[in-house]
Amino acid sequence: MTFDYVVAGGGLQAGLLVSALLHAQPVAKVAVVERADRLGGNHTWSFHAADVPAGAWPVVAPLVGASWPGYRVRFPGCRRTLKTAYHSIASDGFDRAVRRLLAESGGTLRLNAEVTAVAADRVTLAGGEELRGRCVIDARGASGDPGRCGWQTFLGLEVELDSPWPDALPTVMDATGPQDGGYRFVYALPFTPTRVLVEDTAFADTPVVDKPPLRERVADYLQAAGVVSWRVLREESGALPMPWAAAAPTAGVPLLAGAAGGWFHPATGYSFPAALRLALAVAAVPPERATEAAAALAARLRWRLGFARFLNRLLFRAVTPSGRWRVFRRLYRDLPDAVLGRFYALEFTAADAARVLVGRPPPLDLSRLFALPEVSPCPPPLR
Repeated sequence: MTFDYVVAGGGLQAGLLVSALLHAQPVAKVAVVERADRLGGNHTWSFHAADVPAGAWPVVAPLVGASWPGYRVRFPGCRRTLKTAYHSIASDGFDRAVRRLLAESGGTLRLNAEVTAVAADRVTLAGGEELRGRCVIDARGASGDPGRCGWQTFLGLEVELDSPWPDALPTVMDATGPQDGGYRFVYALPFTPTRVLVEDTAFADTPVVDKPPLRERVADYLQAAGVVSWRVLREESGALPMPWAAAAPTAGVPLLAGAAGGWFHPATGYSFPAALRLALAVAAVPPERATEAAAALAARLRWRLGFARFLNRLLFRAVTPSGRWRVFRRLYRDLPDAVLGRFYALEFTAADAARVLVGRPPPLDLSRLFALPEVSPCPPPLR
């Protein structure tokens, strides 16, 4: 049997592709191959309302697990509530949703299936079995050397509380704590009044995730919020590259999607905006034109992705680590909701880019800007 689409990998990019393809082409024959026993791994993906292009919400809605009408940020001397909707996709719900979409369309899902080769018209599994497709998409996640980059490191605990969390809105950045090891902030998502994900995040120079002290930081944050006792339901951690020298996405055959193809926001770590736009572009054309559609999208995003990488170079090579938080305080203090929304969505204008750059600079160390960074070991790729 030859499928219209064969997708290797079962992470966020694969789920968005499945939903977009089956929304735009309900009779398409879609196959997904994943090496694990479930889709989505152990992750929480979040996104802003502006990340979803007009008319695309039906593609996204089946995957969404939680939504809020706004979110908060906190910095020394600056508190702000943004009236921009914020949404999250949790891996458990994601797994169920993508399975359901495939089952209802007669699609094929192969779990516990190790991919040994991906070619223009087929995916080869361990043991020699081949799944042939008119369009083959490699969405297995990033691997290998990400190039010169900083890192977004994180450890989060999803906990069940003994009393209600004090805020119904998410806190996307709380940078009022110690700023050691780079720009450090806490991220809190209250899924229910008594179930919350609290994550310690840093924009750091290395991908090291030292888990014991990070768990203590999360515990300290919970206690400071007035939580007396809690039960850990789940832990997630990782290190996302924030590149300043990597190449922009390109479109080849087979089509390289997701993080491996560069379809993420270099300056924020959010993968959803670029991954969704790629899924929508591929779904809007016949399988044989998927590469052409991806190439057109890559060309449209190229200068924005280049600007984001330029910002990373400034942040990680010119700004002193202890002063990085000042960059983000200025952005959230000075930029309107709409400009921030366009920036996160990779839809910002040249005027928006100028507004991001204009302002009093934080403490700089220009000797770092042109120095070669130390080589850091790469962590296992995130799916």
